[in-house]
Amino acid sequence: MFWNLLGLESILICAAGITLLGNYSGLVIAGLIVSAVNFVVNEPGSILFWEIIILAYICFGLITAYLLNRKTHNFRVLKVAGGSVTSLFLFGMLLPFIPAILIWTAIIGIPLVFNYRSISRAIVLQAIFKFIFCTGWLIIGNILY
Repeated sequence: MFWNLLGLESILICAAGITLLGNYSGLVIAGLIVSAVNFVVNEPGSILFWEIIILAYICFGLITAYLLNRKTHNFRVLKVAGGSVTSLFLFGMLLPFIPAILIWTAIIGIPLVFNYRSISRAIVLQAIFKFIFCTGWLIIGNILY
């Protein structure tokens, strides 16, 4: 049971990382990954219910990403932040929570703090959306199991 849960969390963290690092295709690929988890773990009666929720979540994410992407096309900051948060999730899965946050802060968080003035508000809004959206994939995937 432990290995099944660890494998599921690794798959969901990959989906969250793809959402953070990819643009539109990342959202769709993450949705396909969570959809595959839905087909594997649910009985046939509830698959359609969860598929509707997953498809609605993908559509909402694509529309919101399109609206936020119109304002900015600077994805370098988002990719650095996305990769660092994905590494934080992986550290948190394998290490206790406090040491994982300390390691993440030392490696990634401190350099981001020194560059905060060069980051525009549109990029911050886009990063917040992507973090919330990837956390949503983790929540949906854990509820599925």
